[in-house]
Amino acid sequence: MNTITIFIIVIVAVGYLIFQGIKSFQLRTMNLGLKNKDSILVEKTADMQMTRKLLGDYACDLYKLRAYYITKDADKFEEMLRHMLEAEYKRPDDKKSFLETYFHTFLIKGNRKYADWILEEIKKTGDESFIHYNENSYAVMLDGRNDLIEEMEEDVNSKRYYGFALGTILFMISKQFSSLGDHKNALVYMQSAKACFHPKAVYMPVVERYLRDNEV
Repeated sequence: MNTITIFIIVIVAVGYLIFQGIKSFQLRTMNLGLKNKDSILVEKTADMQMTRKLLGDYACDLYKLRAYYITKDADKFEEMLRHMLEAEYKRPDDKKSFLETYFHTFLIKGNRKYADWILEEIKKTGDESFIHYNENSYAVMLDGRNDLIEEMEEDVNSKRYYGFALGTILFMISKQFSSLGDHKNALVYMQSAKACFHPKAVYMPVVERYLRDNEV
């Protein structure tokens, strides 16, 4: 390996370390802003051209949305939510993840207004399975329906769903059994739902509270 090649490798390595250092600094700054409920710090950092180049528009927008949500700045939150619903991000999975996470966050909170906004965008994805389970979740959580157990059990058995979606369907079945007074089946399905969710999934606090209050 000649001197020029070694020099190039060193330059690339140094550049990479600098890149990662700046990226980590920007992330730490925004996380500190969230921790301290300082939406101005998060907003200023997220809107920096360098931050957007390093982290991407989706991550920066998500930090701003979270900051406005934590600080209860309703006007800015709604403006940012609308922006993210209309925006096209480089990775389609990012948009889908955002829609899914915030849709179910608002279902849990009983916020029909924001859930309606997000559901309209979910319908535009054209993903029939994705639309179907989210519409049924809406029906259970906000409309109080308890007649979807058989349909949702078919969804479980269809093998079309896994991970968060599967956990959500099992959660919805449990909720329906609970509202019908069948607490034995409600508990079984809630236990199954927990096994599907990531520990940080939006439903986990609800699931764990239910299990804590109902397990013997």
